Amino acid sequence: MSTSVETQRVPGLVVKGIAFTPLPQPLFDQPRPIAEVMSLLVQSLAPQVNQLIDKTGIPTTEFERHFLCSTMIELPFTTQSVNWPDIAAQLKEYGDHQPDTFVNAYECASWGYSLRHYLKQAKLAQHQAKYMIVSIIDANVYDFEFWRYNDHWQHSGFGITTVILEVEVPLTDEMTVGSAVTHNGVAEFATVVRRTMMKKPGAVVALPFFPVNVQMMFEKLLRGQPSLPDLHAKHGHCFGADPWLSLLTHGLNNQIKQPERFMACSVALNGYYAIAELMLTADTVLIMNKEWHRG
Repeated sequence: MSTSVETQRVPGLVVKGIAFTPLPQPLFDQPRPIAEVMSLLVQSLAPQVNQLIDKTGIPTTEFERHFLCSTMIELPFTTQSVNWPDIAAQLKEYGDHQPDTFVNAYECASWGYSLRHYLKQAKLAQHQAKYMIVSIIDANVYDFEFWRYNDHWQHSGFGITTVILEVEVPLTDEMTVGSAVTHNGVAEFATVVRRTMMKKPGAVVALPFFPVNVQMMFEKLLRGQPSLPDLHAKHGHCFGADPWLSLLTHGLNNQIKQPERFMACSVALNGYYAIAELMLTADTVLIMNKEWHRG
């Protein structure tokens, strides 16, 4: 698939690297204390972050903020079984560039809201944002059936994702975040994606992974807009990681010789959505790790 940058304005967001580590389901053969589970996940997330940064060659001092996003890992915190300052302290043992803020309020779209927040704060401080880093972790830490399979998205996939973005030029309309105002949030999201894509011809959309009935709805509403393959049959619905796993798979399967434009898209069950116009280049670091080894 060729998605070369054409004569229109080049997006200011460039993907410097994507790394993904699949997580098994169930995580363990036998239940473990949640504090131990979270610590083991930290021990997988932090080295992946360092691995990706090392491969990109970006100095760790260039990262001012690092957001950790999740759709499903909120119960350990709301029940106070663990607390974020302790998790952040464990992460910081691997370096100051590790996640310092946890976001799950926007579910699958949390990565988009995190990036928008960082860009807004940089603008208010009259500081040009440069490198942004976000990690996404979705693990069924309590082995709830709801997270394994749900009628809305059917089979789930789990993993640890890290994405590094570079702001090459001041952004204009590369980031779109919002929330549905109708009862059918997914259909409304597809309409927003179509409207956005029409303003950005030549970009290829990376959509969330959904079962066939939702894929058919997307195809109808997007009216032939170019898109990457839906990987639900292979990976299940991987929540906020879907578009990044889609881009990672595309880059690994297709040699990228010149910049290619994409729209990374996520939608949450609660109606929030995030869309980011960005580029993959020949220098984008792409890492697909082996499935996480049970500690």
